[in-house]
Amino acid sequence: MSLGSLAASYGLALWIPLCLSVFVLAGTAEFIFIGFLAVGGSPIAAAIAGLLVNLRHLPFGIAVNELIRGKYSRYFGAHIMNDESVLFGMAQPDFETKKAAYWLCGICIMLSWPLGVTAGYFIGSAIPDPKTFGLDAIFPAILIALTFNALKNKSTRKAAFAGSTLALITTPFLASGLPILISLFGLIFDRKK
Repeated sequence: MSLGSLAASYGLALWIPLCLSVFVLAGTAEFIFIGFLAVGGSPIAAAIAGLLVNLRHLPFGIAVNELIRGKYSRYFGAHIMNDESVLFGMAQPDFETKKAAYWLCGICIMLSWPLGVTAGYFIGSAIPDPKTFGLDAIFPAILIALTFNALKNKSTRKAAFAGSTLALITTPFLASGLPILISLFGLIFDRKK
């Protein structure tokens, strides 16, 4: 809903966030793409920025590789790979539950994301400033809530703190999306001794 309401507040046509929600299915990249278009950036620059941000999916792919094995399921499994499906899947105690949680979460997001974008677009069109209702904060708040279980692990907390510190320090100096990639260097602190 947040993405749709922001797109409406920027005066973008509904088909733009709707196509992103179906074909990209990666929230952060979609937000960046919409943001670039809203400030008059070119769609090519917006797509490149989205791709840079989604480089974080490389470690995601490594983490869920075993969960999406199969001749044809690999492609579909990669499409539904997002922050939430990876977090829900990897938080489960055994392989079969991880696999079920990953696929269930990914498919539910794939089906509900375009519906939420469409609803958010119409809600955003009806209210003067969607930020007044906090619709722009829903997506980041959900991601933070999903990480709490993983933060019980001490080395994960160290890596997350290091990565977020790096991202915060570099944000004023780097282009949008690059601090997120820099935060991956926080993984150095999660290495097993």
